[in-house]
Amino acid sequence: MSLNLRPDIEERLRGLATASGISPEAFLQQLVEEKAGSAAHSRLSAEEWSRQFEEWADSFPDAPPIPDEALSRETLYPDRW
Repeated sequence: MSLNLRPDIEERLRGLATASGISPEAFLQQLVEEKAGSAAHSRLSAEEWSRQFEEWADSFPDAPPIPDEALSRETLYPDRW
């Protein structure tokens, strides 16, 4: 497979690859693999998405509830009252 890039895009790509310490070819390979991988993740079934979301939400530590007083207008905007 070949890719024809505008000269300015190719120059920026080479700069990004150099900054990453890899060849432009390896940099492009990583970009393509990341994009292809993220596309696969975006096609989860509703059930799988829900399961992963619940798993992610459950990974946070329990925290005490925020008291109602902390959410008052006066507390949120002290300089306006």
